[in-house]
Amino acid sequence: MFYPDEKRAGTVPRTELIKIKFEVDVNPPRYASFERKYRLRPSPYEVQLYDVPSLFAGKIHAVICRSWQNRVKGRDLYDYVFYLAKGSAVNQKHLRERLLQTAYIDEDETLPLKKIKALLNEKFSNVDFEQAKADVIPFIKNKAVLDIWSERFFRQITEELKDV
Repeated sequence: MFYPDEKRAGTVPRTELIKIKFEVDVNPPRYASFERKYRLRPSPYEVQLYDVPSLFAGKIHAVICRSWQNRVKGRDLYDYVFYLAKGSAVNQKHLRERLLQTAYIDEDETLPLKKIKALLNEKFSNVDFEQAKADVIPFIKNKAVLDIWSERFFRQITEELKDV
């Protein structure tokens, strides 16, 4: 257990299996910005993380490029809404590097905010929103927040997208 002194620690059976998945990008795209965080528990430590605009760039990349085929990842859309609701800016240089690395755009292409919005809107026009909602329902308390999910909703909120 991570926090044996917390009240919740006793609510998880000792036989409960917890899986933690680590993914390591051995060739990370350039131009991400980082921040250092210090935490005290379970013992004092320091960690270097992508800053919010770089994380948002990664999420936008997932929305644009993930091949959803038969199973829409509503979690990508949920996270996209989360970042926009926080007023997060997007690290455009990092997003461009991600799109280059996955061969979604060519080296000679620029990526102004207008183009990012167009790429997102193109993706939103092909989303099965009922399937996207079904993907996130098990993870949220207030399912009514998903009632407005539609192409129109995502296109409109995308207008709020801003750069760093």
